[in-house]
Amino acid sequence: MLEIFKSGGPLMYVILLLAILGLAVVLDRLFYLIIKESKDMESMKEEIIKLVKEDKVKEAIEICGTHKSSASKVLKGVLKEVYYDDEAEISLLEEKAREIALEELPKIEKNMWLLSMAAQLSPLVGLLGTVTGMIIAFKVISETGTGDPKALASGIAQALITTAAGLIVAVPSVFSYNYLNKKIDMVLNSIEKSSVEIMAMFKELYKQGKTIILVTHEPDIAENAKRIITVRDGKIV
Repeated sequence: MLEIFKSGGPLMYVILLLAILGLAVVLDRLFYLIIKESKDMESMKEEIIKLVKEDKVKEAIEICGTHKSSASKVLKGVLKEVYYDDEAEISLLEEKAREIALEELPKIEKNMWLLSMAAQLSPLVGLLGTVTGMIIAFKVISETGTGDPKALASGIAQALITTAAGLIVAVPSVFSYNYLNKKIDMVLNSIEKSSVEIMAMFKELYKQGKTIILVTHEPDIAENAKRIITVRDGKIV
């Protein structure tokens, strides 16, 4: 195997570097998506909505804090805005959700461009190896004719080996890139769906003039004192 690698010429090291780079990104993204983004958001959302309707916003925030997913961070940010801001409006909550989602997006898509680069460059480097290998082969023919098959075979071998190596790296890289992109789309859809559902719930509460009981942390009020806040016309009053 090592002899085959060496026969491919110096471009094999470039292909090897692209392979290592692509593999590192795949493992990193799989770990992130499986560990942080694979939680059951549906059951968590149902529990959060239930708690908010029962005026238990603080408990809902604590539940969001136990999850590491991007969607839970968005929900937590929205709930904290309601919990601490006396002038919370639907437009403000929507802006907060959008802000946190934009902060999470680079974390979700981290280094995906490197995997895309590995997938696109590896076959091109292999093709370059094919061209250089054929140049070597034709140079041998021009210098010695066809009387030295061994020297001729060296250039042809380089051409074929680099082409094969480039494709061997490119095929799994393209597959992994598309698979991970699909997983990322699912995470983004989860964020959007969670945001829409929580906003719909608050809009419904606002229309009903729902009274939400929050525990205030203002220094001039006794610890753990409760403040009754009525929601009307899209504002906490």
